[in-house]
Parts: sequence; C-alpha cells; structure tokens
Amino acid sequence: MINDIMLQAPQLRKNTETTCVMINCESGSEGRIIEKIQEIAAVKECVRTTGPYDILAIIESNTVELLKEIIENNIRKIPHVNATTTLVIASRF
Repeated sequence: MINDIMLQAPQLRKNTETTCVMINCESGSEGRIIEKIQEIAAVKECVRTTGPYDILAIIESNTVELLKEIIENNIRKIPHVNATTTLVIASRF
C-alpha cells in the first residue's frame, strides 16, 4: 500500500503543504475512522496499514496552520484514535 501511495506522489499539488499522518487506533475501529477521515476535504488518501500504525492519511493544505488544525481538531478527536504521528513532506523531486 505504501508503494501505491508513493507512486501517486507526483499527483500531489506543488506549492502546498503535505503531510503523512500515521494513526494508531483501537482494534476493530479502523473502518469507521477511515470513513470519518475521508470526509475531510483536505484528505487526499486514507488507507489501512500493517505494522506499527493502523491508518495512513495524506493531507494537503495551503498552510501549515490549516494542517495543524485538521490534525488536532478533526483527526485526533475522532473516537477510538489513540495517537498520531505526523511527517511533513519537506521537498518534492
């Protein structure tokens, strides 16, 4: 799945802030959480993963402040989300 997302990277808009949000959640709640995350307009991709994280969301925004707001006020407040780790894309090639 991660390779599929990486292959889609050129489709991300230039001159925008993009983050990968890795989410830990309660077992069995992944589907409901993904549905909620996909309702957020700035979310470009949201998938279930294996390994240390349960869900990966790719988010784009015009500003870092809006990304922070989406993560703190939307994603982290979804029931059964236990923790998030955010990676900001520093540059595109």
